[in-house]
Amino acid sequence: MSSGATEALLLRSTQARRSLYLTVSPNPVFAVLHTPAADQRSGIGVVLCPPFGWDELCTHRSLRAWADALAQAGHAALRIDLPGTGDSGGNPRDPARVNAWTGAIAAGGAWLGATQDCERIVAIGVGLGGMLAVRAVAQGEEIDDLVLWSVPARGRLLLRELRAFAQMAASTVGDTDSPEPPAVEDGGLEVAGFVVSAETMADLEALDLTKLEIPDGAARRVLLLGRDTLAPDRRLTEHFEQSGATVEVADGPGFAKMVTHPQFAERPNAVIAQSIAWLAGDLPVTPRDGAPAARTAASVASADHADLQIGEVQIRETPFEFDHDGSVLAGVYTTPISRPIADGAPCVILLNAGAVRRIGPNRMWVESARRWATWGVASLRLDMVGLGDSDGDEVRFYQTPQFYRDDLADQVRAALDEVAARGMSDRFLIGGLCSGAYWGFHVALSDERVQALMLVNLWSFYWTEELAAARDARRAKELLRSGAWRDVARIAVLEGRIGRMIRTKLRNVASGGKRASGHLAEMGVAIDDALAQLRERDVQVLLLLSRGEPLAEDFVADARIDRLAEWPNLQFGRIPLEDHIFRPVWAQQYVHRALDDALRRTLGASAPGAPDA
Repeated sequence: MSSGATEALLLRSTQARRSLYLTVSPNPVFAVLHTPAADQRSGIGVVLCPPFGWDELCTHRSLRAWADALAQAGHAALRIDLPGTGDSGGNPRDPARVNAWTGAIAAGGAWLGATQDCERIVAIGVGLGGMLAVRAVAQGEEIDDLVLWSVPARGRLLLRELRAFAQMAASTVGDTDSPEPPAVEDGGLEVAGFVVSAETMADLEALDLTKLEIPDGAARRVLLLGRDTLAPDRRLTEHFEQSGATVEVADGPGFAKMVTHPQFAERPNAVIAQSIAWLAGDLPVTPRDGAPAARTAASVASADHADLQIGEVQIRETPFEFDHDGSVLAGVYTTPISRPIADGAPCVILLNAGAVRRIGPNRMWVESARRWATWGVASLRLDMVGLGDSDGDEVRFYQTPQFYRDDLADQVRAALDEVAARGMSDRFLIGGLCSGAYWGFHVALSDERVQALMLVNLWSFYWTEELAAARDARRAKELLRSGAWRDVARIAVLEGRIGRMIRTKLRNVASGGKRASGHLAEMGVAIDDALAQLRERDVQVLLLLSRGEPLAEDFVADARIDRLAEWPNLQFGRIPLEDHIFRPVWAQQYVHRALDDALRRTLGASAPGAPDA
């Protein structure tokens, strides 16, 4: 199939949303356009500017819901991933990140104005995204108004919060068998798995929004939102007032619930409604110089794919969307374009890590997909229904058992069917962390097109309430023994595990205690049978587990660790620290090497470095 035909097949989007790339320097910017109905257009375009790192992971679905609500209210809304983050091009260690981030927001505003018939452009920024939006305004970019939520006036305050969060996150990482090198090679900052380079830190340290002149202040509106009970930064409020802008200050309820763990993050419905009401308010009577006429001449191009230079190889990333039972599943397809696909190479399918969207833990799926494309291996990183950019309600995943429903494996099988139907590949390697690994394992058992698996921190081969309750009880005893009362409280309140243990205990009492033990024994037989089935089909399996993972403990308790020779296709590896998502940079590098080795094992003679490669 020609590359043009392949690209045409890839380009399937819903009427309301369209994924695209802004072709700006130095890195193409991944964006999603949310379009209003043709007869409801307000003439206002909105660029949604995300926060940084962990907060960005947590707020992703909220910003998606915000953009949907804006489009329903008649406003064209554009969500962007900042360069070096998400699905955009670049790396967080690249130079001049603050300039690149600011340029991405400016490009989003200019593109909306030029292509969506917008007479006025508004930037909605959260945290770092809001700081960058103000910087774009000060540089005279095509942004008229601002909605700023939890935005500090000075970069040093943002860095102070990031350092505090980094220390807190580091304190939750368990024991390690490996000496930890410096967090970031250039002396930068590692924040819960995400990197801020030393150069970026210096640029943020020097950023003081109150020192930036706001041009045409009288022609602008600014909505400053606090953070739950914390008022907006007073210095920033005064600065905008002195510029002549029309300033409104309001509470920002729901911020803390929005930036909690991605699985439990809640949409800030009150703030979304408040912003839409504010947009409908009176506009300044003073026009801004050069707007909107200059905006129509803006030359920011967009494309349906992004071409990236990775070392000596050029690769291409393209949005991939398809319908499954009435819901659109979204992903990104990565493939080499300056070299052919390696002979016999499977297409790698990378799945959600729990509620984290398709970029993977600490953006590792993006890094892996692009690296493997230079080897001649194509990949698809995919969002399940209710996660990332796919349709569906994320609320179902507040309950952990929802991650282990059969319909999620059905969605993965549907993705394999779609890739095969588009002529891309009929051989697959599936990789995932935790629940993503679970889905991949079960798809491999039922689909002979799956030739290899990368199962990272797989919680269990099979899920039942009895097993979950037994694991919860074991973990609770360990935490209580170590005095970790807060962790026990979190398990009880956030994840509802105490109720699960009680329910299961009552059932076991009613059955004389035989039900749980019998069920777990049957599960052991099922695991051995499944591993034997994969062995007979020569499915290459990497099972990579961190310290403290319950499945690793089960392998020891069930003596399966002593029987690994029975499954020569199974590569059992350990990550030398106790952290489910391996946040330290050195641990990420360790996992990358393990995944690379597993892929080389699957590729065989076609692997990089092989004698005839």
